[in-house]
Amino acid sequence: MSRPIFSTILIVLAVVVFFSFVNPTYEEVRALSEESAQFDNALNRSKELQSVRDELLSRYNTFSNENLDRIEKLLPDNLDNVRLILDLDGIASKYGMLIKNVSIADKEEETSGVVLPQSPVGKMELSFAMTGSYSEFKKFMSDLEQSLRIVDLKRLSFKPQEQNEDIINFEVSVRTYWLK
Repeated sequence: MSRPIFSTILIVLAVVVFFSFVNPTYEEVRALSEESAQFDNALNRSKELQSVRDELLSRYNTFSNENLDRIEKLLPDNLDNVRLILDLDGIASKYGMLIKNVSIADKEEETSGVVLPQSPVGKMELSFAMTGSYSEFKKFMSDLEQSLRIVDLKRLSFKPQEQNEDIINFEVSVRTYWLK
């Protein structure tokens, strides 16, 4: 009779040891194993990202400095109002025109209460006045169109001067872009 009691005590003791020591340790090992798998996955992902970065860097290094400067001028990485105004003034002065009454406004797109993801491209509207002949203005606009900087004509109004109808007062608004 003592043998069945002893066996029962051993079974109960084994169950107690299992649930109090072995099972918690096993669960801990399993959790650590899952965490290790997540770290391995993150490490593999970081290695993939490093290889993509290295590939992009090598492609970037294949561009000549001249082309990089052209890209920088096309879509600058900061809002450079002074440089834009100087570029416009340089084009205008080539045709004997003078830019005056310059005003600048940052333009954020109006949303109708809808939250949109933020664009990586900023927009700025530049308004100015100039005076000259129509043919000079056409040449100015042609040069502006051919310049490297992305510029959209937003508004144009003109009015001939009362004293000399060959001379026209132009009001121009353009939009330009930059990387945020």
